Amino acid sequence: MTHVPDPPKPAVDVPGTPVADPRLDVEALRLLLDVSRRINAERDAAALPTAVIDSLVTVTKADRGFLVLKEGDGLRFALARDRKGRALEADKFRVSESVVKEVAETGETRLIDDAANSAAYNARLSIVNLSLRTILCVALKTDRGILGVIYVDSNAITRRFSERDVPLVEAFAAHAAVALERVRLQEAERDRDRMRQQLELAAEIQQTFLPGTFPDALGLAGAVATIPAQQVGGDLYDVIRFPDGRTGLVVGDVSGKGVPAALFAARILSDVRYEALYHDDVAATLASVNDIVVRRSTRGMFVTLCYAVFDPVRREVVFGNAGHVAPLLRGPLGDVSRWEEGAGLPLGVVAGHAYSVTRRTLAPGETLVMLTDGFLDAVGPGGDRFGEDRLVGAVAAAPADPVGLVRRLCENVVGFTGHVPQADDLTCLAVAPA
Repeated sequence: MTHVPDPPKPAVDVPGTPVADPRLDVEALRLLLDVSRRINAERDAAALPTAVIDSLVTVTKADRGFLVLKEGDGLRFALARDRKGRALEADKFRVSESVVKEVAETGETRLIDDAANSAAYNARLSIVNLSLRTILCVALKTDRGILGVIYVDSNAITRRFSERDVPLVEAFAAHAAVALERVRLQEAERDRDRMRQQLELAAEIQQTFLPGTFPDALGLAGAVATIPAQQVGGDLYDVIRFPDGRTGLVVGDVSGKGVPAALFAARILSDVRYEALYHDDVAATLASVNDIVVRRSTRGMFVTLCYAVFDPVRREVVFGNAGHVAPLLRGPLGDVSRWEEGAGLPLGVVAGHAYSVTRRTLAPGETLVMLTDGFLDAVGPGGDRFGEDRLVGAVAAAPADPVGLVRRLCENVVGFTGHVPQADDLTCLAVAPA
């Protein structure tokens, strides 16, 4: 009776798990299992490449093993080891870079045996002097693409690779790729966690530079709110109380966003406070801070800033504007106007720039609103900006008291943008005679 063998069962494909190559014999499968356990047990991202290459050299009995990883648009030789587990210095090894690049691009395995193609080898002449090498290069493939390649070579007299070696090395490469990708993703997640923690800490530190609430000020009631586009922002504000009872009001916006802008803003706040108390003059304060920013800025960063000082005795506001959004004045009946006078260049653009100031009376029932351009540039679901008309309308319809006005204005902008990501930081400071 003729025995008809059962057809082979298909391998079960578990996502993220390499499938055993049916071309491997029992001994090769056992060897592959042993090295896979070693690789998968390695959790240290720095130690995993060494485990991969040492295992590769053991499996193939090669003279040398190399791990080459994709990095941006290029390739990086991450590790090179010999059969004794010693690291090879980059200037002491030569490999076929053309083969490495070809396999990294195509994903197709390359087996090259210089000795097999050499008449000298076939004639067994001067084999040692010829240093003919046998090469096997296999891609590290994952569902996300090709991570790089593994590359082994040997002197043809000691070890020659053949087609029989290809299935084992390809299976090994599949397991190694999964392990490398796993560790890479874990490391990326840890980096994101560290960055998230650093940003949370940076946000807490930034808040220590900014008044949490509007402080008590002689003859003045006020409110302030800031909503960064990211965890930390480049908007800045401050309330400076002078010894004679006057109150300084600062609202500014550093070019850029995120941590660099936040650090720059923190330094600017310190400079403005010091220069304001030192000069006791709006124009001189702006000019001095401008020169400081010009000297310090190394990446073309600048600051728009509006600085005003309120005198409770005269009910007078003296203000200067360094390229910032002009303040709004809301009248007792809801009428809104702009204080456009005294506009100058942003801080940090031109050294020695002179700033002018304007004096305005702040009458009972009037509310002064200082804000950043994030309100104007907020974008709704339809792609249109909040803009000047909506801003003026929102201020006119808001309650007259500073707390109610700031809250209502922020609510209007947030409601307008809906689910659209916030494009810029939002800061609003409002004051009224007490």
